[in-house]
Amino acid sequence: MTGRPLLGQRPTRPPSTTTIPQRPPSHRTLSQQFPSGSPARRGGGGNEGFVDLTLESDVAGRYGTVPRMGSSRLRLEISDSSNDSDASPKQHSDATTPWRTSVPPRGRPQLHFDVPNSSNPGFSASQQEAAHNEVNNKAMPLPVRPGQHAPPTAEKARPALGNSAKKEGRPKPYVLEVPTLAPRYPPNGHADFYPWTGNHPEDQFSEPVIRQGYFDKAQMTQNETGTARAAISPALKQKTGLQTLSSLFTSVLAQRRSHGQVTASWAFKPPPRVTVTDTKREIWLKDLANPTISLRRLSRSIPHGIRGKVLLDQSLSKNIPIERAVWLAKCVGANELRSFRRKGVSGTFQMGGEAKWIRDFTVCVEQFVENVMGSCGEGDFKGRINYAIRLAAHFHAEYLLDREHYMDWLVSSLENSPQAKLPLWILITQVYWKDLVKYRKYGRRLAGALLGHVSELTNHPDHDIVEPLLDRLQQLLKGLMVSNPDSFVSPRLWAKHEHTMRSSLLSDDSQFLAVFEKISLRNKRLTIPGIEKKSTARQRLIRLLDMNLTDSSMHDFPKRCWQVDEDKTMLLQAVLEWSTSSYRPGSSKIFVAARILRFWSKSGVDVTESILDFLDSDVVRFGRNKTSFYHLVSELARSEHFSTPRYLQWLISRGGLYGATDAASDGPCATRLLAELPLHNLSDGIISLHRTLLDRADFSVDEEELRMRICMASMNRTLPSIQANADLELELDDLPTSDDFSVLLAQLSRSSKSEIGLWLRYKVRVQMQQPTIPLLEDWDTSPMKGGTSAITVSDFYTFRNYLELIDDYSMLADVLKIVASSNDAEVLASCADTVNLHTDTFAAIGALHSLFDILTARLPVLVEDQDFIPRIVLVSLSDLAARIPERKSIADQLSQELAMSDRKNAADACSPVSDHMAMMQITETDFTDEIEKVLASGNSMDQATLDRLFQRVVLQLEMVWEKSPEQQRSCGLLLTRLRTFDAQHFDSIMHNWTVRFLNMTDRPNMIRILGPLISFGCLSFQSVLASCEALNEKDALSTQRSTSGASKELLVLLLGPSNLLGSMGVEELYRFRIKQAHVQMDFAVEVLATIRQALEIHHTSEGGDTYDANARMLLESRSSWELFQKYALLHTESMIQVLVIPMLRESGSPNAVSVSSIVDKLLLGDSQREDITTEAILDIANDLTLPFCQIKLESMFTSEDSLMSGTEEGRSERLEAFDSAIEAAVDSGKTAWASIVPLLDKSIAYHLRRRAQIQFLALFPSPKSALAYDSSALQGRLIHAENLLRIIDTTASSATAPTPMSSNHTSLAVDIITTLSGVRILLSTSHAKQIKDALVTKWIPLLLSFITMHTSEFEATRLGHESRAKAILALSAIMLELQALDTSTEAVNGLIEHNFDLALYLVDPLPDDMRQQCIRSLRDTVSSPQLHYIFSFAANPSEWLVLSQKESIPVSNGGPGDGTDKRSHEKEKLTPFPLRKWELLGDSTPHFGENDTSLSLTLFGARRG
Repeated sequence: MTGRPLLGQRPTRPPSTTTIPQRPPSHRTLSQQFPSGSPARRGGGGNEGFVDLTLESDVAGRYGTVPRMGSSRLRLEISDSSNDSDASPKQHSDATTPWRTSVPPRGRPQLHFDVPNSSNPGFSASQQEAAHNEVNNKAMPLPVRPGQHAPPTAEKARPALGNSAKKEGRPKPYVLEVPTLAPRYPPNGHADFYPWTGNHPEDQFSEPVIRQGYFDKAQMTQNETGTARAAISPALKQKTGLQTLSSLFTSVLAQRRSHGQVTASWAFKPPPRVTVTDTKREIWLKDLANPTISLRRLSRSIPHGIRGKVLLDQSLSKNIPIERAVWLAKCVGANELRSFRRKGVSGTFQMGGEAKWIRDFTVCVEQFVENVMGSCGEGDFKGRINYAIRLAAHFHAEYLLDREHYMDWLVSSLENSPQAKLPLWILITQVYWKDLVKYRKYGRRLAGALLGHVSELTNHPDHDIVEPLLDRLQQLLKGLMVSNPDSFVSPRLWAKHEHTMRSSLLSDDSQFLAVFEKISLRNKRLTIPGIEKKSTARQRLIRLLDMNLTDSSMHDFPKRCWQVDEDKTMLLQAVLEWSTSSYRPGSSKIFVAARILRFWSKSGVDVTESILDFLDSDVVRFGRNKTSFYHLVSELARSEHFSTPRYLQWLISRGGLYGATDAASDGPCATRLLAELPLHNLSDGIISLHRTLLDRADFSVDEEELRMRICMASMNRTLPSIQANADLELELDDLPTSDDFSVLLAQLSRSSKSEIGLWLRYKVRVQMQQPTIPLLEDWDTSPMKGGTSAITVSDFYTFRNYLELIDDYSMLADVLKIVASSNDAEVLASCADTVNLHTDTFAAIGALHSLFDILTARLPVLVEDQDFIPRIVLVSLSDLAARIPERKSIADQLSQELAMSDRKNAADACSPVSDHMAMMQITETDFTDEIEKVLASGNSMDQATLDRLFQRVVLQLEMVWEKSPEQQRSCGLLLTRLRTFDAQHFDSIMHNWTVRFLNMTDRPNMIRILGPLISFGCLSFQSVLASCEALNEKDALSTQRSTSGASKELLVLLLGPSNLLGSMGVEELYRFRIKQAHVQMDFAVEVLATIRQALEIHHTSEGGDTYDANARMLLESRSSWELFQKYALLHTESMIQVLVIPMLRESGSPNAVSVSSIVDKLLLGDSQREDITTEAILDIANDLTLPFCQIKLESMFTSEDSLMSGTEEGRSERLEAFDSAIEAAVDSGKTAWASIVPLLDKSIAYHLRRRAQIQFLALFPSPKSALAYDSSALQGRLIHAENLLRIIDTTASSATAPTPMSSNHTSLAVDIITTLSGVRILLSTSHAKQIKDALVTKWIPLLLSFITMHTSEFEATRLGHESRAKAILALSAIMLELQALDTSTEAVNGLIEHNFDLALYLVDPLPDDMRQQCIRSLRDTVSSPQLHYIFSFAANPSEWLVLSQKESIPVSNGGPGDGTDKRSHEKEKLTPFPLRKWELLGDSTPHFGENDTSLSLTLFGARRG
């Protein structure tokens, strides 16, 4: 419909100040050609710049109505046409046009005298003013009738756009508009306005209309002649009058409601999208950015192509207001999502398509924010990032995004954010803080991200630069810990960052400190026991002490031991027990303990009091090495750290000595110590008291002194060159000597040995003319001054031998320091060899590094005296430096110096050795001299020459080894000289010769031939071990064992005494002892294998007489048992796998008997038992005997396995016995078994653990048998369950399920779920209060601890995750039952919290699909905030909406077969009502119908206004 043709031309309007172009008058409608009296019409031209994308031409006026001027439209057009022809050419502005109606004041209706007379345009302004004053003097008019005049509206003119598009001139369709002044009376519409449309009933002619005219209402058939009072009043006067009146009003209201109900069908549609040009799209977007243009006008159509990333970028670039940008996104999203429904798919495919589109839009939003963050540093960055954050936050708040994907992106970005962007991500994350902490899986990650960044910034090198950021993070962490402590319940996360948090976050705030400690406690409850089980302080100290037996690199060792624990009394007792234990070999432990106690005495420790308390305890009676104890106290008394007078006072207070047994060598330590104490630094009164107390015990002090003097006299006669003036007071020359010196020396007490040690040191000092005697514990690096080379090397050997026999290594250290001032190279080399042999002991004393430095400081003195360093000194010091890790650089320098010394020859020896080979004579008499001449004739040698010379020497050696030991020694020295030319090639050919030597049928023993070569340094123990191993492999493949004695000979070579080597020098024998000691500690596995092979060969030989007597004595000697003890302590696993298990494969065999005797002796010492049971082993077990108990238990299980030939019956019997022994130990309160079990084989620990698991779950009360238990039986089962839980805890770290038994994981998980379900049933049913109290206080905490230990049972498989989900649901049900209990004590609340924390710990690895299944199972039953947090489920705010539908259900009241009386009743059915967030649009269409809203009004029973 277009505008009607004009009958006249409108006069030209005066020019306006607006810049909006005027449309051509020929295309204007009638309503636009005539001005309206409404202010809204006059001011409505401000929006003419709006562009409608759905039309080709410009928009017509807002209304298409004709002003009511009392005439028809045709007459008005004619009248206007005539007025235009008579108009004056003078133009006036709208503001000064005299005929325009003025607007009355606001708040007052427009009256007839307010309208100026338009027919008299000459009416002057003064006359108007006078008339106005006259009007003001009149009385106020009567109030206007309601609705007669509409209030004036004032619209602000919107400034026109500067780049408005060119207007199109085509006509617009006619639109009928209601005049603004028309009063409106809802619901009847506007008064005085009823436009003609051509279809009115008035236009339908009929006979009644023609005869009587048209009436709006039908004629009354009966005219009212009176009032209705007569009809109604009697009814109201009755008793039911009030009910009658109420029913009348109710019916009226019901009719009103039914007539006003919205019944139109829902016709909502989002704004359509149309394809437009880029120019119009830009104009539309600019109109959208203009807040003065209403969304209703823009909703006529939306440009196509604005979606996703383009929509977000356009919103940012055009600076579209946030609300309008969200509106545009909703319009686009609603159309996109509706397209999935129009495609014909339904159900899962439709939901999947919608979810994918929302996910894609979420990714676009995330990328949009990241891109804006990437523009950091630009000028408008602040505004851009602010807009992006606000826009994304609006999308999130209105549930337009995939919230889980979006929050996962937020947390991941914060976790992986670099420090440069960290402030921005913190700012962004804080916007969603409350939403993130509602989810467990995001709240925990948020806490972890903050903790990680705090730890990283705390250790940042530029701490001062990042300090503001660190402070901000710490404030956020504190706030999060106070408001949401559940997010920090994560044992691994807490263990990783707890130390950093304690150092940086803790302050004087008591409230925050309480929160921090509470979180720490909650995480400790969830720490899996056994996996990271910490040893006790006593165990850590003993482990540290054992390490010091072989590791000499710990300078601050006493300080480290002091810092192990705050319980110093326990530390002192542990050191005394360790140093005096019979399970710790050697004398190094004595000096380690003495050094520790001396150091600790500086910190205020009373050493004397500690030793006296130790003597008064029960520990000293069992497992003590009394000799070691007396030696330790003697060393402390010698340095005056142990007070002998206080000991005498303590002894007298206890009654003193009563009989000879008290002072006997095997007497009690508390009384025998009196005879062992040194007396050299005591006063005469104390010595007299000492003698008196010993006389009471029939201990002859004179006899002891006589034996000591006889030993001194024997020693003195072996030292003829030592000055005799030191012995004038002793008068030793007149004393007899002993024929059996070693036996006499062994009978001496430690007191006498201490006196002998002091006497030997004094003799050395006098011989070296030393002015002072150094203190025992005082070591400086400077050598002793003023000494001479008075002592010979043979005298030094004698002194060293005596001090080693009496184990007085502290005096030996003093002697070495005194003798180190000698200028004799052999003496200095012997000093270095002595330190090398006793490295561990001197390190324990604290003299190792000082002695080494003193010896190395003597090298320049030797160079000054002899112009070179003797080779013997270089060899000894080089070997010693190699054994000290801190002196590795010096060792390298000494090795280079030794190589240069070996290559250095006479000045005329500058040609190769091969040039002089022809001059070599072959006679045996001068063989050595000739080889020496050849070796000295040149400074280089090729491999061929080396091979020829080597063959000549070894041939000579093979010829003379049965004839002349001296020539054999000469050959060994020649080989040593020959090795200096090419050590690598020489070692290769030497190894080949060793193999050939071992394969000889008629050859001497290894120790006679190979021993000297090893001592000289031309053959290594490693080469001999490798050769013997190859020989044993060869014998294992052959049927004839012709070389079966090689292992026995090798055993003698490794462990035998040096006196078996034959005619060799003292120093050469001593160096062989050094090589033996080194190979024993460095090649423990090879030595153990040699011992096993020797034992096996002995028992497989016919008759057994072929077993070498030396080998038999070696295995029974004291040194061998000390070596076995060292291996048991330091190489426990190697001893079990290499020695014990292989020899026990045949139970009852001689091999098994031999190794069993060795193991029993290691465990029991000299006190043998016929049969050692598991209970006996557990009785012996403590922190000092653990390795030996482990070896014995392994041997027992291995022997049982071999006895039963691999059957499970015998093994099960042994395991059952072991289980019973463990349970008995637990019941008796012993704890040592807990340290033994982790050391055993993993299969044993697994069996013990599995059995305890089954028994533990079987002890729990079940719903069926709960009433059958009385209080005593229930208490007994509880104690048993606690003991089983201790066993499970102990075996947690060592129990590994064998591969065939891995299926038990699932069954255990099922048993756990069954037990949880039973506990829930017991809590929910009405059982006795006693059972419920027992469950709450005892059983449930045990079960929670049990589940914490077995979280690994829920494997990362499908079945494992299902079991994990079921366990979490069961824990949730128990938590709800506990919350429903009437009692609310601290114990109950703590149990609820523990249950909640365990559920959190289990739910973290749960996959999302299992999590959703748990949510679906719980959504319809319970609604708990704690459960929502556990499963990371936050309900959508619109999920509570349901649609109520009524269904008619027929109900028959008649009898069977009688269908006459049938009724029906309505049943309400509630179905979920999904709220489409994307379609919640305002201003979705420019023309609203009755039910065009985003939600159908019929759902709410809406009525028209």
